[in-house]
Amino acid sequence: MHRLIRWVPLGALAVAGAAAAAPPEGVQAKICATCHKSVDPGTIRGLFDDATVKGKSLQVKVDGEAIVLSFDPAALQVANASETGDLEKVLKSVKKGAEVKVVYDLEGAVKRASALVVKPKLKVAPENLLTTEQVEKLVAQGPEKGKYFLFDARPAPRYAEGYVPTAQSLPFPAFEKEKGKLPADKAALVVFYCSGVT
Repeated sequence: MHRLIRWVPLGALAVAGAAAAAPPEGVQAKICATCHKSVDPGTIRGLFDDATVKGKSLQVKVDGEAIVLSFDPAALQVANASETGDLEKVLKSVKKGAEVKVVYDLEGAVKRASALVVKPKLKVAPENLLTTEQVEKLVAQGPEKGKYFLFDARPAPRYAEGYVPTAQSLPFPAFEKEKGKLPADKAALVVFYCSGVT
């Protein structure tokens, strides 16, 4: 009796095994879902909690749950941090509670981060900013007398929780669809507010 033996190069087995592995689950905080309707596999969106280069780990909070990820200090990519250069200095510059996205893979049961992206701050020219006092004065006058249009750029659920008097909802994620709410007069004073500079 003869047995048929088929030889397969070891590299082919490794590639075949890698192709069969499903990407890790994507996770995001509820607050992130107001702008991001879906989350990519291998992505975590939440609030930065802590990081240590010596311990090669970082922690992100997602709706109160702490997710710990390991990382290779030589390979971790960090974007939009307020510091550059030395990784320890870069990670220390990321504020606790900052909105972040982490790209990761699974190595067995260990989540290994390859990238940490800090949500960038919105840059607005100083001459285009109003103080709280200026907005209060406009609201006290009302839109007709103050000659302004006030828009709440936060997601609709945040607007439903409460808004500045006289403000209309025009959420940033729906801007293109709802831009018809803007005044036809291009010289009109249009004021937007949101949850902060991010």
